Amino acid sequence: MTANIDEAREKTQSLRRGSAKALFYIALLAASLLIMNFLFGWESLEGIPPLLQPYSDIILFVKPYLVYIQAGLVFVFGYLAINAISGLVYVYMRRIADHPTAAAVRSITRISGVALLLSLMGSAFLRDPGAALTVGSFGGLVVGFATQTILSHVVAGVFLLASRPFTYGDTVTVAGQTGVVKEIKLMHLVLEVEDREILIPSGNVVTQIIQKKKPKKQAKPIETVVTLATPPSSVTADLPVVFTGKLLEATNGSPVTGATVKIMERDVGKDELLSSGITESDGSFKAEWTARKTDRWDNTAEIYAKFEGNKDYDESQSKEHTIKITKARTKRES
Repeated sequence: MTANIDEAREKTQSLRRGSAKALFYIALLAASLLIMNFLFGWESLEGIPPLLQPYSDIILFVKPYLVYIQAGLVFVFGYLAINAISGLVYVYMRRIADHPTAAAVRSITRISGVALLLSLMGSAFLRDPGAALTVGSFGGLVVGFATQTILSHVVAGVFLLASRPFTYGDTVTVAGQTGVVKEIKLMHLVLEVEDREILIPSGNVVTQIIQKKKPKKQAKPIETVVTLATPPSSVTADLPVVFTGKLLEATNGSPVTGATVKIMERDVGKDELLSSGITESDGSFKAEWTARKTDRWDNTAEIYAKFEGNKDYDESQSKEHTIKITKARTKRES
């Protein structure tokens, strides 16, 4: 539990650091562009303010190359911001996916960011907004075609994780492959068969007919098994004894809940009821008995648990245990 809390705290801190780093690079880029435009963006000598007049020769010399300097600033700080943002995407994706999937999404984010960055640089070189838009659109098309298949599988994986048409342990048939669902990832559905694993792309899963095998219905009444935990071999009379055990279905071990389990004592004429308990959600039961001598001829009790059954479940009983009942000490004896 502590490890999970520490891991969640570390991821939250990583998200905060990444967000702050990305915002810092963007702010630094904006400030750098403003400063460069203020220093070298004057069209003529007369337009240069008196504060910068002593450096007019340098300003006029740098002016023709200002667009290249701005493009360089956009590329450097923009790339740093893209790396920070892709790192944020990776940390977030690791919450719901494995490392290879998160790394793939991070790469897609970085490629898309670089394409956007190139379109911004194009707008710096091309004063015509239409031409800049054409460059950006072309970059977007290139990235879209390059990542279309990957993104379709990622979106399909998110859909599978959210809708849960099947769950872990289900036996399903998808795309002609039958197996037990082992993992549901963003990029793949992992099916387990006897000697291998089958990875089916998530995009193929959502477009295929899925056959899910239903669990076999058991004929009623269902066979049961009742177990009784080994009691102490010797108990003192008039002191409480707690019996515990479980009542389960015999075929698959599923718990039988809300059933009455009786603690019986074997007798020659008729078995005697000592105590009883109700089974919990996990099939366990607990019954308390005040120890006493049950047979006039000896000081032992032959104990077993018994479930008498009902319309849904068949009757069953546990193996027998022998308990010796010792005489309680009197004050004088002690």
